[in-house]
Amino acid sequence: MSSTDQAGSTPWTRILHLGGDTWLGLVGEALFVGDHENPKREVDRAAPTGLLPCLERPYDVVVAELRTRAGELSLDEGTLIDMVPLDSVPVEAVDSRMDYWIQLALDWLGSMPPDESSEGLLELLSSEAWPTQRARHRARGLLRTRHS
Repeated sequence: MSSTDQAGSTPWTRILHLGGDTWLGLVGEALFVGDHENPKREVDRAAPTGLLPCLERPYDVVVAELRTRAGELSLDEGTLIDMVPLDSVPVEAVDSRMDYWIQLALDWLGSMPPDESSEGLLELLSSEAWPTQRARHRARGLLRTRHS
């Protein structure tokens, strides 16, 4: 399940399927997006644009896949979840200002445990003029659900 990176020294270990022939994986402790055989580009944990395709799958499915993969790699259940900045993916989607990603991020925000960051994103989306009307209404609905 792992191969060697382009330099030939550190193994490429796939940890999460992102769709098609695209995978999220590890080279040492660094996260990379790559194909089945090799890493292609490193993921910036602070701005994980390469992880936006995760939003195309339900949050719970992504978390379950990371837990399963951790077990396959003989790691503690939460190890990969802690390594992958899943909480930053909706932030990156909103920062993109692309309605496609924002709608998918709202799906995730409805499934993720509430926290200060997700509340802030929902408040931003519900109060600013730039999101689409659909995004504003969905964000308001999620805020109402959380506060009831």
